[in-house]
Amino acid sequence: MFELSVNIEYMFHEVGEDLADRVRAAAAAGYRKVELFNTAGKDLASLKAALDEHGVTVWTAVTDPRIALFDPENHAGFIESFRRAAEDARLLGCGQLVVPSGIGVPFLKRPVQLENVARAIAAAADIAEELDIVILLEAVNTRVDHPGVLFSRTEDSVSVARAVDSPRVRVLYDLYHSITEGENPFEVLPQASELVAHVQIADVPGRGEPGSGTVDWPAMLELLASTGYSGTLGVECNPTRHSTAAALEYIRELCTELPA
Repeated sequence: MFELSVNIEYMFHEVGEDLADRVRAAAAAGYRKVELFNTAGKDLASLKAALDEHGVTVWTAVTDPRIALFDPENHAGFIESFRRAAEDARLLGCGQLVVPSGIGVPFLKRPVQLENVARAIAAAADIAEELDIVILLEAVNTRVDHPGVLFSRTEDSVSVARAVDSPRVRVLYDLYHSITEGENPFEVLPQASELVAHVQIADVPGRGEPGSGTVDWPAMLELLASTGYSGTLGVECNPTRHSTAAALEYIRELCTELPA
């Protein structure tokens, strides 16, 4: 059995743009974990009040995805940004921050770029230790959503996590991004499973809710369980139905039917 968390920036648009209202809608639909993009510019006091009122936890938030970590000249700014994001996360009761790699470049060899990213993440890990945060490294697809990004394959995030070698640095495995990039989850996930601390899902093609595309979700859930993953599944999709709660009924039922 997997518990679901829901990204309230992708979902529950039917109740309006206010994230506090989306927290309330998620809670009314029975969800007690939500996920966010970065916290900059958000009304954190209003959001925290809604979270506390309904017993909802922010499961993940994201640091600034625009910072290109391949370039050491960006590392000081990244560390400053990471600390702000980590402090905001702690204010909201969130213990996990997703750190994107930013873009890659053709004029540096890939191993060099990944080494530079690892140096930045190692420095951020000290702050993560101080503030009791887990860093999640995520690979995202370049074919549809994020052209030019450096972490385009699961092996990229895994290699940096291994290079940093800190309990504060783990991997977020996103099934949608992995499949869209052309990876085979049955090959990739077992190789990364010891580092995977969170999994996100959406269907392919289209990034709709599970059940809207071609992914065999019973098989994917069995794969996750077979690798030893028993954590939360973060749904990060664009619902194809007006009601987010209705759109998520299929995957919620599948997760409930799995043996505990």
